[in-house]
Amino acid sequence: MNFKLTILISFLLSVLTASIISQIGSKTALVDHPNYRSSHSLPTPRGGGIGIWLAFVIIGVFFFKDNAFTLIAGIAGLIGLLEDLFTLSSKLRLLIQIIISALIAWLFLMMPLSMITVLLFVFWIIFITGTANLYNFMDGINGIAGFTGVVGFSLIAYFSYYILNDYNLFLMSLILTAGCIGFLPFNFPKAKVFMGDVGSIFLGFVFASFVVKLSVTINIFLCMIMFLCTFYADAAITIYYRRKRGENLMQAHRSHLYQYLSNELKLPHWKVTLLYAVVQLCFGAIAVAVYQKGLVIQLILLLSFSVVFLVSYNLVKTMKPRLSEQ
Repeated sequence: MNFKLTILISFLLSVLTASIISQIGSKTALVDHPNYRSSHSLPTPRGGGIGIWLAFVIIGVFFFKDNAFTLIAGIAGLIGLLEDLFTLSSKLRLLIQIIISALIAWLFLMMPLSMITVLLFVFWIIFITGTANLYNFMDGINGIAGFTGVVGFSLIAYFSYYILNDYNLFLMSLILTAGCIGFLPFNFPKAKVFMGDVGSIFLGFVFASFVVKLSVTINIFLCMIMFLCTFYADAAITIYYRRKRGENLMQAHRSHLYQYLSNELKLPHWKVTLLYAVVQLCFGAIAVAVYQKGLVIQLILLLSFSVVFLVSYNLVKTMKPRLSEQ
C-alpha cells in the first residue's frame, strides 16, 4: 500500500470539499446561523469536514479493505451530515449513536462471554458515544476541532507505530491527521467554513474507536485518553457543574471553559485554540513517555493534569467578563 498516496488523497479531498462548501454552503441547507450559544456573529457555511469523512471511508474500503469498521464509522459521519442538513431529534440521534457504538464495541471486544465482558461492553458503548458527542460540543471556535484532531491523531499514529507496532492504525491515524490539516486553512484563524457535525462527531467517534481497538490493557487506555485530555477535562467538568446547578444537560449552552475564554473574556479564537492544542500535545507526549513506567506513574499524571485543569477552570471562571467586542 502506498501510504504517501493515501495521505495525499485525504489532504487534497479535505481541501477540495472545504473550499467548495465555503463557497456554496450558504446557498444550501449547510449554513450555521448564530444563536445565543454561538461564538460567532455571522452566518457561516458548515459541513466543511465532509472531506475528512469521505477520505477515510474511501481509503478504508478501497485501500485497507476493512469494510466492517469503515462502514460503521461511515454511518457516524453520515448521521453528522444529516444533522448539518436537517435538525434531527436528539433522542433519535442518540439512539443511532448508541447502536453504532455497540457495533464497534462488539467488533473489537475479543473476550469470552462473562460478567466482566458485559460490563466492559457497556462501558465502551458509553465511552464511544460520549467521546463523539463531547468532540462535537467542543467544536465551537475557529480551529479547535481541527487542531485537536491533528494533535490527537498524530499522537495515536506515533503510539501505534513506535510503541504498539500497529501499522494499519498508524496509517489510518495519519490519514485523519492529513484531513484535519487540509481543512484548517478554511477554518483558522478566520472561519470561512465550519467543520460541522459530519466532521466533529465523526472524529470523536473514530478516536474513541481507536482507543477501544488498542486498549488491551488499562495502561494503554490511560495513555490514549491523554491524547484528547483537554476535551475530556473541559467537557467532564462542565457537565459536573451544569448538573450541580440543575441544568438540563440536553439543552444547548456556552458554559465550557473555552467558550468563557472566547466569549466572556474576549480572547481571540486562535489564542484559545492554540492554548488547548499546546496543552493537549504536552500532556499527550508526557503520557507516551511514562507509558512504560507503570500504572502508578500513569495515575499520578492523570490526577495531576485533572487537578491543574480543575484549578485553572475555576480560576478563569472567577474572572469578570470583558465588555469590549472581540
